[in-house]
Amino acid sequence: MWKYTLVFLLMATMAHGRERITLVEKGKSNFVLQFDQNDPVLLKAAQIINDFTEQCTGAIFVFGSGNMSKPSIILKQLPIDQTYPADSYSIAFRSGHLYIQGSGKGVLYGAYRYVRTIIGARKWFTGKEDTFVPKLTSLAVDADLSIFAKPSFQFRELYFPVELDQEYMDWYGLHNLEEKWGAWGHTFNKIIPPAIYFKEHPEYYALYNGTRQPIQLCLSNEAVFELTVAYFKEQMLENPAAAYWSIAPNDDIGHCTCDRCQAIDKREGGPQGSLIHFVNQVAARFPDKQFTTLAYVQTANAPSHLHVADNVTVILSNIDAFRNDDIQKENSAAIFRRQLRDWKAKAKHIFVWDYLTQFTNYLAPFPIQGTMQKNLYYLQSQGVEGVFLQGGGTAYSDMAELNAYILAHLVWDTDLSEEDLIDEFVNGYYDQAGPFVKAYLVARRNHLFNASSALSIYGNPIDNRADFLSPKAMDGYSTLLEKAEAAIEGDQRLEKRIRRIGLGLDYAYLQQARFYGPRQHGIFEEKDGHWITRPKVKHKVNKFITDVKKLGLTELAEGGPSPDKYAQEWEDIFNTGFRINKAANALVTLKYPFDTSFPANGVRTLTDSVPGYLDYSYNWLLWNGNPMDIELNFKDGQQMDSITVNFLQDARHWIFAPEEVRIAVSMDGRSFQEVLSDRTETVDEDYTVQKVKFSAQIAGHVKIVRVYAKPLSKLPVWRHHPSRKPMIACDEIWIE
Repeated sequence: MWKYTLVFLLMATMAHGRERITLVEKGKSNFVLQFDQNDPVLLKAAQIINDFTEQCTGAIFVFGSGNMSKPSIILKQLPIDQTYPADSYSIAFRSGHLYIQGSGKGVLYGAYRYVRTIIGARKWFTGKEDTFVPKLTSLAVDADLSIFAKPSFQFRELYFPVELDQEYMDWYGLHNLEEKWGAWGHTFNKIIPPAIYFKEHPEYYALYNGTRQPIQLCLSNEAVFELTVAYFKEQMLENPAAAYWSIAPNDDIGHCTCDRCQAIDKREGGPQGSLIHFVNQVAARFPDKQFTTLAYVQTANAPSHLHVADNVTVILSNIDAFRNDDIQKENSAAIFRRQLRDWKAKAKHIFVWDYLTQFTNYLAPFPIQGTMQKNLYYLQSQGVEGVFLQGGGTAYSDMAELNAYILAHLVWDTDLSEEDLIDEFVNGYYDQAGPFVKAYLVARRNHLFNASSALSIYGNPIDNRADFLSPKAMDGYSTLLEKAEAAIEGDQRLEKRIRRIGLGLDYAYLQQARFYGPRQHGIFEEKDGHWITRPKVKHKVNKFITDVKKLGLTELAEGGPSPDKYAQEWEDIFNTGFRINKAANALVTLKYPFDTSFPANGVRTLTDSVPGYLDYSYNWLLWNGNPMDIELNFKDGQQMDSITVNFLQDARHWIFAPEEVRIAVSMDGRSFQEVLSDRTETVDEDYTVQKVKFSAQIAGHVKIVRVYAKPLSKLPVWRHHPSRKPMIACDEIWIE
């Protein structure tokens, strides 16, 4: 196992002209721990110091009784003030004693700093398996040791699997929502649940698209205000220790457009007006409490005139920014930078909700390394006081161990070198494989520069198939990881760590194989006149599923699928096999362009024999508000038995089956016969993602096929959006 540099800890009391203080010598110590044993924070800090000192040297420090005749490690609580903001701490020798003191939980964090700096232990990831404690016979430190640490952000949450390990949280001085918030996030439905109130009091809810709907609250309704005040009074009695209380819209569009709400919103430039007006009113009833609200989607912009109450913190999201570059430079983050500037002019306290993984594909390689320090430094420089840094939550996402390690250090000190933190981590966590892991990280970041597609938190491995996830680039990454595996062969713990990286490459390969279908790098190949599944693909699927389960990964994307469901998807693909599409030889013309945001395989998507699956972002062509009007021209004609067209139903993304579908054929290239006419009269509320099939029997020699599909004329009431149009998505026009 790699050994962290600890030579200085083995020196005697004098070295290189500097005085050294010996804490432990040959498993024994004259130092005692002095602290108020009635203080739970100090008691826990003392236990941490003893636990890790014993693991390291075999020695423990006896708890003292106030007698200062012996050299002591003194733990002391300090009041929160300007010198020692909340959670700050210091470690220093004075008069022969080692003082560890801090405010809030600072002494606890100082105890772990003792473990990191004086003992030299490292906590790389969750659990004891990923915690390194050196074995030493002696422990000594510089007599002039002086450390002072105060966090760069007063709220510091890393929403990664590390939250499952309380020791990790305390080791790095991190927070979680449950610790700080009495009510978090989108709370309107918690404050006034529609299931209880909507039937009898629809006026409590938003007047939207002409009707009262239980999607948001009517923030100018006096009863809503009084119920909100009553809700927080009750919740605060039940949870008096909570630091923050959220008043924020539900995670959906639909702000109230009644006359009173509209009057405020028109004056303030949008729904943020009525929201801030309401939050300020509630906050005024609880002047000694701290509230938060969300600047998100419809409320992302600052109000034109209103200022936010001093006991309210605005949490601003940068959800629309791509991740190719840091947010100070990234072009797509320009709106966020403007919003942050505007909110700073209106609010005393700002937190930022940041995103650090691809939520649609947790395991997909997501090369953000090199941007994290710059992002956090920028946020701190703009006066941001807290950060919620969202990875995959309890689900593992690409390089989660490394990302959490870097961020855990940077939220305390944004001046630290990200490059140094990466080097320390890869060499410590991956041991002799470290240089190859570092080369992998550098290579994928370098391939990202001048990318043809954005690095999006809602992207897909096929988006970057021409740059950092090209087949050639991924072959290079695989070679580096093979070298990493060879360097630590036989060490099962290290092999598991490297394999976890490799899962991301396998996942990207498999997702891209679905896109390529019968083409190079795809699922199927032709052999002896028959189309078969490539053995490599089947092998990779089986190994991927086995290893994902072995490593304890339970969710591959936000909201699913599970490994078992993913395995079933592949089983269905293999069982269906390859289906030849006679339309492949047709000349395809479009009357209306498809949405170039999702280009798939261009117009060939409709005839390339590659079906769409249940993810609209690839193998589907989308039309946004326009009809799909397609003509397939067969120069010499084509014998046909049937024509089948599949459309996607995905209401969550405003994709619906067409309102009208018509198919017509021409045998002579001049006159047409309609073989299918279908209309959808009503659209029931249904968020199930599924394919909707339309099919016509032909039995003839056809020269031209026309397929017309008209989207819904307007979005259903239950999925209304002020700026979106109904979309249709087609994967293939199958001709047999």
